[in-house]
Amino acid sequence: MIKTIIFDLDGTLANTIEDITSGLNGMLNEYGFPLVTCDDTLRNINNGALELVRRSIPADKRTDEAFVKEAKRTYEKYYNKCFNDTTYAYSGIHEALIKLQEGGYSLNVLSNKQDEFVKLIVKKLFPDIGFDFVIGQSEAFPTKPDPAAVFHIIKGVGSSTSSTTIVGDSNVDMITAKNASIVPLGVSWGYRSSDILLENGAKHIFTNAAELVNIPDFLI
Repeated sequence: MIKTIIFDLDGTLANTIEDITSGLNGMLNEYGFPLVTCDDTLRNINNGALELVRRSIPADKRTDEAFVKEAKRTYEKYYNKCFNDTTYAYSGIHEALIKLQEGGYSLNVLSNKQDEFVKLIVKKLFPDIGFDFVIGQSEAFPTKPDPAAVFHIIKGVGSSTSSTTIVGDSNVDMITAKNASIVPLGVSWGYRSSDILLENGAKHIFTNAAELVNIPDFLI
């Protein structure tokens, strides 16, 4: 039976927070709005670019849907210039992916980041990893925690829910796994605390990347 592992990107495979914050501040500066810090971005991230932008602009603008969409386009314009300036793979991630790949496991990426950026970042950071699917936010699928993209991956690789896991750093990832009836596994080095992950159903928390080679132990 194929064993399928679906990784989140931001906060799980890669630290992206400084570049995201830079993109947001480019947008905010253009509109004359107060800038944000990396801590602000950490609080606002995980539900896709549209919600990230909404939470980053002044409160009196957040219900103006037309403006939020315009601001998202402006953010993407700036993020496109800086998305790989400081983004890096967490220590030990690449080595763990190599070992899992050599073990014959189906490796995949599912993120709420815009699809074009997900694909570019994964290609740059992990050029020698043969991911079966690399999926970001687009019109093709609703964002996590909706499980539609998870089911697409499972069907595409010929797997099953009982032999599939999501590995992520956020409550959104854990809820997505529960919604898809697959195994939720968390990592402690990302953008949310281990307590939040456990509260949202994480079966296990990995505390360093080297432990990721043990992921198959949690697949039935």
